[in-house]
Amino acid sequence: MNILVVNDDGILAKGIEILAKHLKKYGNVVMVAPNTGRSGASHSLVLRDSIYFNEKDMYEGIKSFEISGMPADCVRLATNLLNVNFDVVFSGVNDGLNMGTDIFYSGTVAAAREASLYGIPAVAISTDFGCFEIVNNELESLLDYIFENKLYSKNYVLNVNFPKKGFEKSNGYRVAKQGIKLYKTVFAEDKDKHYKEVHSVLTLDQNIDTDVYLAKEGYITFVPLGLNETKLSAIDDLKKYEK
Repeated sequence: MNILVVNDDGILAKGIEILAKHLKKYGNVVMVAPNTGRSGASHSLVLRDSIYFNEKDMYEGIKSFEISGMPADCVRLATNLLNVNFDVVFSGVNDGLNMGTDIFYSGTVAAAREASLYGIPAVAISTDFGCFEIVNNELESLLDYIFENKLYSKNYVLNVNFPKKGFEKSNGYRVAKQGIKLYKTVFAEDKDKHYKEVHSVLTLDQNIDTDVYLAKEGYITFVPLGLNETKLSAIDDLKKYEK
């Protein structure tokens, strides 16, 4: 099995090292990552500028490449420049949860989505900020569960999140719906009349079947994300206005 590992935290991030090393158990691992952190890049691409694609000597038994592009570019370049047919793409482990409406900002999820656009099954994995102890303790069993049950698919992106901060051990696995996690951002003005985000007020989903709710209950969540964002329930209402 050929496995591509990508991320948005950069090639030196702790999460991608942990993930790539654990994935060696399941096949041939190739790592392609940005040269620096690209958090919040979403599905942006480098279209008009050139991108460098350099091989790096990183970890034994893992062919690794550093690029100057975005997380989604990691997949674009790997699938175009490397003579490898990838069976599955893993993105992460991201330093910061990507649940609920985080997915619209997430470069981690976007890289997995790009793989899905290429017809390659993809999995995005994230943990709460700085919470890598639980990743070290449970990633191997989580990956075993994913591979043994073949939870990855060409029909969806599997978005996986560890529990919110505060749990030394997860309470198990739950399949969930994408929840709501709304940010009301507060900006401050400096002496040069520039503005910088100082904090955000969060509104969190309280529906018990969502990733946002289940993460704070200590569960590792699995959300299948589709590529088609059509709001089907609105089709009939809008059709009334067709000419």
